[in-house]
Amino acid sequence: MSMKSLMLLSLKNPMWLKNVKYLLSAPSKTFWPKDEKKEICIVGRSNVGKSTLINKMTNNKNMAKVSKTPGLTKYLNFFDIDKTYRLVDTPGYGYAKTSKNGNDAFAQMMHEYLYERKNLIAIVLIIDAKVGFTNNDILLLDMVQNANHKTLLITSKTDQLNQKMKHQLKKQVQECNEHYGFMDVIYYSKFDDSYQKVTSAILSIFENESVVQ
Repeated sequence: MSMKSLMLLSLKNPMWLKNVKYLLSAPSKTFWPKDEKKEICIVGRSNVGKSTLINKMTNNKNMAKVSKTPGLTKYLNFFDIDKTYRLVDTPGYGYAKTSKNGNDAFAQMMHEYLYERKNLIAIVLIIDAKVGFTNNDILLLDMVQNANHKTLLITSKTDQLNQKMKHQLKKQVQECNEHYGFMDVIYYSKFDDSYQKVTSAILSIFENESVVQ
């Protein structure tokens, strides 16, 4: 089923990622699951809404830990989906109080995962609609592009924008899209059903993208 068909279906019937279970946390590649399940990795700055989105898509507010304190997630967290696919939640970046050693550890962990994980089929980058693309977002996109991975872009907190801010955001997204070639762009708010569009897009990616050999 195409991404468009899945999105139309989700508008009629609430769609969630079903039978999702937390698997493990991996501080390094030694702890990665040893199988061939397709993986989609969710990335973004601290407190951008990664864990909240996972909880919305799974219809389980306790699936991923949510905190008002930035930097709660320290490792790569692996979640199995219906014993078939897998989501990977990552630590947020850009938190001002993170030490240099902490930033270096994150960079090393992400570099290993992006360049060495054969299960990875796509990245979901979440940016804060009120902030736009940060320098760290661009550095991450460059790393993803250099590792030959595709990116689905999600803008969170779009409900907090006025019309002028929405116009500025869309202009910035268009400019970045011309350079990085996003798979799709979804403007997301936790207060409406836009999470279903994200869920549909992720399911479509799992169905249609192949692991790069």
